[in-house]
Amino acid sequence: MKHTLILAFSAFAALAPAHAQTKLVVGQAAATAASWPEYIARDQGYFAAEKLEVRTELVGNVAAIAQQTVGGSLEIGHTTFEMVIQAVESANAPISLIGSTTIKYPYTMMSAKNVKTAADLKGKKVAISRLGASSDIAATYVLRHLGLKRTDVVILQLGGEGTRTAAMLSGQIDGSLEQEPRTAELEEKGFHVLVDGLDIAVDYPNTSYVSTRAFIAKNPDVVKRFLMGISDGIHAFKTNKPEAMKLTSAFLKTPEGPALAEAYDIFTKKVYPDIPRPSLKGIGLVLAELATKVPAASKFKPEQLVYTTPLDQLEKE
Repeated sequence: MKHTLILAFSAFAALAPAHAQTKLVVGQAAATAASWPEYIARDQGYFAAEKLEVRTELVGNVAAIAQQTVGGSLEIGHTTFEMVIQAVESANAPISLIGSTTIKYPYTMMSAKNVKTAADLKGKKVAISRLGASSDIAATYVLRHLGLKRTDVVILQLGGEGTRTAAMLSGQIDGSLEQEPRTAELEEKGFHVLVDGLDIAVDYPNTSYVSTRAFIAKNPDVVKRFLMGISDGIHAFKTNKPEAMKLTSAFLKTPEGPALAEAYDIFTKKVYPDIPRPSLKGIGLVLAELATKVPAASKFKPEQLVYTTPLDQLEKE
């Protein structure tokens, strides 16, 4: 049924009135699997079909994405849900979630060969990208699942996936929060999965597209067309594996092979939704978790933080 809806979206787009070409700057923290549908939508012409010229800006961190979206240098940002809440709480930022492309935590705690249990990990060095990022939040969940506190390990902010992987390979760290295809690459070199985040954090809005309420109010049709392009990108990624593998290989600058194929299978079957609708249940879980550190988060209800009108309209149409 959901695939039928996506095909219906595309059919409706063909009948929709013509629009002037609209330029959009979309912020991404880094080139990761969470952003694959956006690149597919751009490279395969789904945004162009919606009369959108989308430029992806690699900002470097999720905090900057929230700040630049509020500041107006980005029309749309792709960031972690936690950073959205913190932006709302700290600066009363008028931000709304408009869509989610990863609704589970696609992070795995990879560990060194001598770290096989929670007891082995205690006191060891664990890498994340930066505090507040998805990998940081995933670390909290993984450690809790292992019966450990964050203070039981040494958490290091090492930046992007490539840097963390290199640190693992060189023996500088004992554990790292990794996504596919890095996970499979590390397994091939003798490292192993200590905890798979997909098994412990379900229905969790890992990354979401956000925009300001002012931009949404002024450009509701642009937001709608952007989400239509993302929906088509997700559908194309899920239904054309050879082309998706080819484009993803170029996007990540990594060769096609078993690791990338495994990443494709995991994300298409477990991580990407068919329709990028924010999960109110998942947002509620994040709010409850965040309230333990940011008390003001307890004042929010999931419905206050999302803008689903475009997806509501697309499903009706």
